[in-house]
Amino acid sequence: MKRLIYSDISVLEISGKKSVFIRGWENNDVEVRFPENKECLIGESNGTLSIDAKSYLILSVPKTISIFIERIYGNLETVGQLGPMTIESVSGNCSVQSIESITAENISGNCKIGFIESDSNIRNVSGNFSIKSAVGSLKVNGVGGNFSASAETVILDTTVGGNIKVSANRFQGSENHLRAGGGIKLNILDLMNTKIEAKSGGIVSFEYKDQIEKSHHGKFEITNGTGENSILLKAGGNVKVSDQAVNLEISDNFGTIDDEYVDQIEQKYEARSRQTSGFDFSDLFDIEGEVGERIRDKTRMADEKIQRAMEKMEKKFSFREEFGTIPKPPKPPSPPFGYQSKSSTKSSTVSTEERMMVLQMLQDKKISAEEADRLLRALEQS
Repeated sequence: MKRLIYSDISVLEISGKKSVFIRGWENNDVEVRFPENKECLIGESNGTLSIDAKSYLILSVPKTISIFIERIYGNLETVGQLGPMTIESVSGNCSVQSIESITAENISGNCKIGFIESDSNIRNVSGNFSIKSAVGSLKVNGVGGNFSASAETVILDTTVGGNIKVSANRFQGSENHLRAGGGIKLNILDLMNTKIEAKSGGIVSFEYKDQIEKSHHGKFEITNGTGENSILLKAGGNVKVSDQAVNLEISDNFGTIDDEYVDQIEQKYEARSRQTSGFDFSDLFDIEGEVGERIRDKTRMADEKIQRAMEKMEKKFSFREEFGTIPKPPKPPSPPFGYQSKSSTKSSTVSTEERMMVLQMLQDKKISAEEADRLLRALEQS
């Protein structure tokens, strides 16, 4: 690969037609590597280095540089400590080992982040998304697969196609709305002044200090203190909220900053660049549109799964919630020994008085015809 060195760079702008690898190093210069048989347009002006790579790209940069990624059509991998990063579009997978702060959107594949020093804002990840550790405020919106994160403070308004697992010191603000097609598991150390509302297709469990509560009918609400921080949860599966610290077992399998590892990446990229045909079809595809549509499909499926689970729970428990527990009618006295009924037809257990009460409720429009039928069936089975 061809190697170029640039000094006094404070901003790096990147666009790549293939995969991009970025290493954070202690050197103050920026090193650029790209296949010699492929075009790579590089411009430098007032401390800004702009790179438009037509093939694979390897960069070594100091952590003081701000990185702006306009579009990468392959995968993005970073190792070592990097400065603030903004990502507009990555059509493959995204792996970031350690970053000062990150704002990212439109990740077509999976995304994993090892460590974030300060605030982060991520939206539209089509696959699975995980964050090993985040110190600042974490904002996430739109994940097609599973979402797992460990953070200091969390602000979440998102729909996730799979499961949600979050471990945090606290949730902040009144805009926390989590919707999952699967289950939701939250481990929050500080739940003071927090209001939690949960709707679940399964069981809702709540464990905080000496409070242990469980709801089997899919709905749960509790307020600690002022309730100024609120969390609204909707899940197709079970929901569990606890103050117990747990290990979410998020993968921290990242590369290294060693020259040997970077050389291996270079050899892999060189081999792939020789195998390519030379034709570039990337401009024919709308990456943002594809990612957006993929996210919408998965989140729509998640919403539908949640809705089906809610309807199932609603049907199961609506009778009990609407009418309360209907007492069983008193058991009739036992007939004398040897007595046999003259009628061989089994009579209904619904008394005339109970039937008239249901019909009167229907006439007064307190219940619908369908609800009246369900009530009568319930009385017959009681």
